[in-house]
Amino acid sequence: MATAKTRPTIESTLAAIVAHPTRVKCLKILAERRASPNEIATVLNEDVGHVSYHIKKLKSLGAVELIDEQKVRGAVEHFYRAVTLVYVSDEEWAKLSPEERRPTSLYTLQLAMADAAEAMEAGTFDARSDRCLTRVPATVDEEGWSELNDLHAEMLERTMTIIGTSADRLAKSSGPGIPVMQIAMFYEQPPRRALSDPASNASPED
Repeated sequence: MATAKTRPTIESTLAAIVAHPTRVKCLKILAERRASPNEIATVLNEDVGHVSYHIKKLKSLGAVELIDEQKVRGAVEHFYRAVTLVYVSDEEWAKLSPEERRPTSLYTLQLAMADAAEAMEAGTFDARSDRCLTRVPATVDEEGWSELNDLHAEMLERTMTIIGTSADRLAKSSGPGIPVMQIAMFYEQPPRRALSDPASNASPED
C-alpha cells in the first residue's frame, strides 16, 4: 500500500549537508558561483564521480539546483548553483506565513552550517582565542523579546559599518585582510519539556 512521503526534518537535512567535507566545499563554491562537477573536481583536486555524487545529494536536499547543460567534447556537462532566494523587506517578511518563511530559513542555516564545518575542517575556527561562539537559552517576556530583536538589528547595522570602514583601510594598505564569517541567530524555541512530564515516562501499556 502506498504511503505519503514524509518531508525530511530540518535537523536531518542540516546533518546531511555537513555529513562529508566534500559536500560542504561543493555547497560553498556553488553559493558563490555556478559550476559543474568537473570544474569543482578540478578546484578540489577530487575525482569527478565523487564530486558529482555529493552535488546530486545537495540537489536532493534542495540546497542546489541544475541551471544549465552544455555539450562539451561530445558529452553533456551539467552546471549547478546554490538555490537563490529573493530578498524581502521586513514588511514583506511579516506578511509571509511560517511555511513560506521556511525555505529562506533553511537555506540560510544550510550555508551557516557549511561555513562553520569548512572552518572546523580547515582548523581556522579555533585558530584565534578571541573568536566568538555563544549559546544562550532563556525565557523572556514580550518586552524582552522586542529588546533582543532590536539588539540584533543594531548588531547587524554596526557589523555592516565595521565591514565598510575595514574595507576602506584595506584599500589603502597592502595587507591581505582576514576572511571572517559573522552569523547571528535569535528565534523562539519550543516549550521545554520538564523531566517529570508524564508523556516522557509513559509505558507502552498506558
